[in-house]
Amino acid sequence: MTRCLFLLLVLCGLAAAQSKPDVLFIAVDDLNDWTSYLGGHPQAKTPNIDRLVARGTAFTNSHCAAPACNPSRAALMSGLRPWQTGIYTNNDPAGGVLKDVVTINRHFLANGYTTLGGGKIYHNHNAEGRTDGWTDWAGLFPSIGEHEENMNGLKRGHFDWGAVNAKTEEMGDTKATNWAINHLKTAPADKPLFLALGYIKPHLPWYAPKEYFARFPLDEIKLPVTKEGDLDDVPPAGKKMAGPEGDHAATLKGDQWKKAVQAYLATISYLDDQVGRLLDGLDASPRKDKTIIVWWTDHGWHLGEKEHWRKFALWEEATRTSMAIVAPGITKPGSTCAAPVDYTNMYPTLCELTGLPVPEHVKGASLVPLLKDPSAKWDGVAVCTHGKGNHAARDAQWRYIRYADGSEELYDHSKDPYEWTNLAGEVGMSDIKTRLASVLPKEEAPAITEGKKGKGAAENPKKGKKKKVD
Repeated sequence: MTRCLFLLLVLCGLAAAQSKPDVLFIAVDDLNDWTSYLGGHPQAKTPNIDRLVARGTAFTNSHCAAPACNPSRAALMSGLRPWQTGIYTNNDPAGGVLKDVVTINRHFLANGYTTLGGGKIYHNHNAEGRTDGWTDWAGLFPSIGEHEENMNGLKRGHFDWGAVNAKTEEMGDTKATNWAINHLKTAPADKPLFLALGYIKPHLPWYAPKEYFARFPLDEIKLPVTKEGDLDDVPPAGKKMAGPEGDHAATLKGDQWKKAVQAYLATISYLDDQVGRLLDGLDASPRKDKTIIVWWTDHGWHLGEKEHWRKFALWEEATRTSMAIVAPGITKPGSTCAAPVDYTNMYPTLCELTGLPVPEHVKGASLVPLLKDPSAKWDGVAVCTHGKGNHAARDAQWRYIRYADGSEELYDHSKDPYEWTNLAGEVGMSDIKTRLASVLPKEEAPAITEGKKGKGAAENPKKGKKKKVD
């Protein structure tokens, strides 16, 4: 009788494991809203990304917790904000802080999932391979052309772009896609799967095979919508983040703006092709009908707006992300949600969708109510942090920025979608600023590098100064 009971418990446990949904967790590096479905640039061509997000709910007002790879990924994967961990910038190493934190992949591993990771999930690639976090960690996939340098003539390190003499099959993200497709087909069927795939492109340098550049003829390229003197009403702290005398001045002097836009579009188009291959691989796998798809980009990107390039700022172009969730039986295909959300919502959402307990340290609100009804009441405000004391709060209408020195910016997106007019000093704005400021932290952890040489300051690279790490 005891043996029969034991076998019954084993079979019940196996059935429970098999009944849990699989998760395809797709992270993308440095992709802003230049997708067809978000309309960030009129020439963006992303039919496969559009196909992916159309399978579920696309969040059109989603934001990163920090506009840099390292703190954004650390926050999403841990459920902890930068001011809780001290991971504010790319220069604040996350590995030591998160070594004892139950991150998303550790949580799934501990709850019976096969956890497979490849590409870029966290910023520190070496730390991701720890055996306590993954069933198997594939690491980064080498890419031909990544060691080209100064194709654009600007001599600014990997702030570079150009068509490379390479086959698509030789690119790292193609190899990463092959890896993921293989595991979707072959991962053990007796355990649920958490498969994390981190795409590198469109991270700098913007190198892609020539065929992708040919899709965007240079003489037809349209520059981003900008305003001359856009920084005139921005406080000094914001201007310092913009660093107009750095990347922007170099790009203008080298007559590279259109070529940069072309290269970014081309690199996104290459990424889109890989997303299409991944979706086809999922559809051909035995996991097709029970797989939750999570699509997220680690932050946005500037290409000259506010005389700024890269991320590392608190304006819309840097904080807004491409994010969507496909949850079979819960999300309705083709739905969109305009509620202001950020990446501290991801961890609890995944827990609720898969039936896992929410770890005690995870305090964000689950997005499942919005997945069921995208128009449901939502009181959340998206918060983004860049460096200790610098924060942006974004709701359905307003963006409020407060810097460490107390200076402010305020933009009304119902009238000013490009954030050209700073209303922070205008009469009648106090209540709005007070309400949005209420979600900002009262206390903040010191930066991990605080007081150390090379601390994570929000500066653009300039001649004679150490460059930022992307």
